[in-house]
Amino acid sequence: MVPGDHVTQRHRGGSVLLDVTSLIGAEEYIVSQNHRSRPQDPFARQCFVEVVQSLIFVPEVHVVHPTLPSPTPDDFGERPHLLRELIQADLVRPLALPADRWASATAAQAKALDDLTTALGTTSVIQFVDQAIVCDGARPGRDSLSARLIDWSRFQQATVRVSGHHNVRIDSHDGIEPDEFGEWARSAAVVLHRALAPVAPPGEGKYLMATLARGLKYQARADAAGLCYQPHPMRRDFLLTFDLNQQGAEDSLVLEVIKTIRGIPGSIAEASGQTEALRVRLLEFELPLIGGRLWSDGETGKLADLAWIHRVVDRIKQYRAEASDLRAAIATCVTDEDYLRLARDIEGVRTRLLETLGLRRAEPSPLERDLVEGVASVAQTATGLPIVSGLYFGSRGIGRGVVRRLRSRPFQQFLYREFIRAWRLTRP
Repeated sequence: MVPGDHVTQRHRGGSVLLDVTSLIGAEEYIVSQNHRSRPQDPFARQCFVEVVQSLIFVPEVHVVHPTLPSPTPDDFGERPHLLRELIQADLVRPLALPADRWASATAAQAKALDDLTTALGTTSVIQFVDQAIVCDGARPGRDSLSARLIDWSRFQQATVRVSGHHNVRIDSHDGIEPDEFGEWARSAAVVLHRALAPVAPPGEGKYLMATLARGLKYQARADAAGLCYQPHPMRRDFLLTFDLNQQGAEDSLVLEVIKTIRGIPGSIAEASGQTEALRVRLLEFELPLIGGRLWSDGETGKLADLAWIHRVVDRIKQYRAEASDLRAAIATCVTDEDYLRLARDIEGVRTRLLETLGLRRAEPSPLERDLVEGVASVAQTATGLPIVSGLYFGSRGIGRGVVRRLRSRPFQQFLYREFIRAWRLTRP
């Protein structure tokens, strides 16, 4: 084995690992719809779309605990309620790592921490902030990432870092892990407080840093389990930047990949070329936005929040049962990397799925309108049914021992490509 390389399990046909942060955002959107109000979490719509799409179309969905290798459902606490319901419905399973895989994950976490505490970590954080500003400038006045990061920190402070919620999973004096990653987060917030000012309110920098660093631990555990990590939208850019920097990518390539994922004009081909040190692999496919038909406008506001969440989860389970053929096509194509068959098979089973669900050429629902306007990865098609673009992402450093790992599992992360297309003319 090449020094610094870590054993990963064979890829499970496109199965993904979610974090609790994404489920908190998805729940906030579901509950806000029941209240007929705007969600307080600025990433809520995006989380809802990404979580629901994966629950329906991905073979297996697991959730990671921030500190425990083999948690029980009770270890996550009562909140978010959505997570409890999904586990009870057998739609999500807590990630459980046996001793050998936990040892592999721990070794990978230690390597990530070593890199995080060097100039590479500082550079990645500064790039993360700068890229947010660059991408915001490319789409002025539309879906600003830096503004959403600030609002997200305020939402976390008011709603999540409260008794009986976050502190159940991370029981420390400040809600940050009492480990070396937590120490780095606290220190980085002090050293980089000026650089973080555009994306974090005063006093919230250490929580933003802890959230980003936690993503590195989740990535290591996903690798050990043979899963693709589907990070929360606010973690995604940092994790991609850090991973590419680890493998010696030039700044220009890192920015091009981030812009491609965020939908800044350009092409997959431009970002997936190769340099002397790095190759990037992106596999893209489009799926129908099923989450936009989970409920009708007339159903909201009639049930208590817990009953409403239960109903939504029951609908997700029904839709997942109908989408079994499409899940099988995705799993086979991702495993075999058969790009031509991916396009052909997905198109065929996607058409059958839409016909089965009665969604083909349907008029857009109020929920779909809200998601198309408010979620970056959702776009309207000519037939009236929105689509969501998913990306499997992989990278490999040439001569770094990473090639061997990627032959058995070519993709490390599952992401939803962000892009917005105006569709107001399609309104009835």
